[in-house]
Amino acid sequence: MMEEDACRVFLIGDSLFTESLAQMLSEAEKVQVVGTAVFPQDNFTAVTQTHPQVIILANAGQHQNAATALLSQFPDIPIIQADLNRDYVQVITSRRVHARRTDLLAAIHELATAV
Repeated sequence: MMEEDACRVFLIGDSLFTESLAQMLSEAEKVQVVGTAVFPQDNFTAVTQTHPQVIILANAGQHQNAATALLSQFPDIPIIQADLNRDYVQVITSRRVHARRTDLLAAIHELATAV
């Protein structure tokens, strides 16, 4: 039974990484996978019907421009692009995110050392 305050997640992708991610999320506390899809453009109806709070686009490199299409259809839902092959995670949102000045500085320093 899922808790009332569980984050509702819709997962998009068709790889072993996607399957592993779905399994991991289904076992996580306070996370509920409300739907899955192989291709983002074919599942706008499923996303609308399941009312997710977050969309995860797994192996984002396989679906070029998918995040932009999803964000244009669902501007209030944050999109997390994750690609295990490229060790890559990106959060795309139209929401305002509250952060401290030190968070921005830490992110800048981390990015600078990664180059």
